[in-house]
Amino acid sequence: LLHSLLIAPGESFYMDANEPHAYVAGEIIECMACSDNVVRAGLTPKFKDVENLVNMLTYSMGGPSIDAGSSPTFGDDRIMRYTPPTKEFEVMVMTCNPGEDLNMPKLAVPAVFIVIEGSGSTDNTQGQRLVMRPGRSYYIPPNCPPLTLSVSGTKRGPLRIAVAHQNQHIHCPTVSPAGSPQTYAGEFNLGASPMNPKSPRRIAGNSCPEPPSLSG
Repeated sequence: LLHSLLIAPGESFYMDANEPHAYVAGEIIECMACSDNVVRAGLTPKFKDVENLVNMLTYSMGGPSIDAGSSPTFGDDRIMRYTPPTKEFEVMVMTCNPGEDLNMPKLAVPAVFIVIEGSGSTDNTQGQRLVMRPGRSYYIPPNCPPLTLSVSGTKRGPLRIAVAHQNQHIHCPTVSPAGSPQTYAGEFNLGASPMNPKSPRRIAGNSCPEPPSLSG
């Protein structure tokens, strides 16, 4: 049996390897580690490897923790960081409101970003300009000159992009892996229990030091 999990806009969760999952409705961003193996459990006309599936599953109990992200990141509360307990990747969501500019941090690792909402433009010190539209994606090479997001004051909504890259905050994860002992001080506050899910929370006042190589 699978848990039914409802997440709100801006929330995320981390799934470790060998954990089955399926999307029922809605739109999400899924960031995955490099893998050459996908084992399907059902609901698909593609090949289903039942024997391998049965052998590889963890059969762990309990659902994942909900991650509402960490802010500010790189000194800017418009940059939200979602850092899993794995070295392969992390995701930052950047929001630039109408009439504002937002300086993206300089990354020492390659990154990919996708425009998930709104429109605007971005420039760098070399005069390169990109026009931002929903659904467009871009590759950022290591040590690329920092980009500046810009949104006209006449726009009605923000420009929002999601940036994925190698995990640079592995010692400061924003979420625990599924199956980790969790506590919940809920409405009735009946005491801590490893079986209770942790309530979603946003980590404010980020105390995780930024790597020197990522200075903007």
